[in-house]
Amino acid sequence: IPIGIFLLVSSLFTNDVNAFTIHSNRVTKSPIHRFTSRNVPSSLQVSNPDSQDEVKKETTWDRITGPKLFKTVTNWQGIHAVPLVPLRIITGLLMIHHGSEGGIGPANFGTPEFQGFVDYIMKPYFSFLPASPEIWAAIHDYAEFFGGACFAIGFLTRPAALSLLVTMLSAVYFHLSAVGSQGFPLGHVPNYSYDFEEPMLYALIFLTFWFNGAGPLSIDSIIYSKISQEEES
Repeated sequence: IPIGIFLLVSSLFTNDVNAFTIHSNRVTKSPIHRFTSRNVPSSLQVSNPDSQDEVKKETTWDRITGPKLFKTVTNWQGIHAVPLVPLRIITGLLMIHHGSEGGIGPANFGTPEFQGFVDYIMKPYFSFLPASPEIWAAIHDYAEFFGGACFAIGFLTRPAALSLLVTMLSAVYFHLSAVGSQGFPLGHVPNYSYDFEEPMLYALIFLTFWFNGAGPLSIDSIIYSKISQEEES
């Protein structure tokens, strides 16, 4: 009998110890013990004076020489689209000036400037085109004048940019045919006239707006906002 009582008490004690161990493990694995500092409100967190000393205020010199020197913009919407506005307007105004051959407006037939464009550019380098050189010279002027105006105000920007892109690529072809690459990219031009580079830069600008659209402060953005509201309603 004493041996039986001893075995019974031992088994009960062992079961109690196992139950306590299992309960302790459950408590350890409970969500309460998985709380971290990010789940605790900032007002309840214990501040570390040493870590606060390590946090320094970013200065202008840090922005110039630090990691932000290599940071780039991945979203061209909102405030990041603002630089597109002066670029679009000034480029469009310059194209209006380019399209005024021999007068205030485009295609001034009979003027020395317009006829010189026909004789020295269209006939020698674009004689392979159908129709007369005067017709193509007039199309060139109309594209630059009216296309530049639409581009500046941001109206039908993508069609205007496409027409101006074709015009500038034609200008690049003309300059490369006339004077070549002028030692690009390391060669020096004796007369300091880098002919094909200007229309190449214009072409890249028009290519950018052909893909991205007019940007803010444009008639296209106003029209799109009206159309999109009507479609949503």
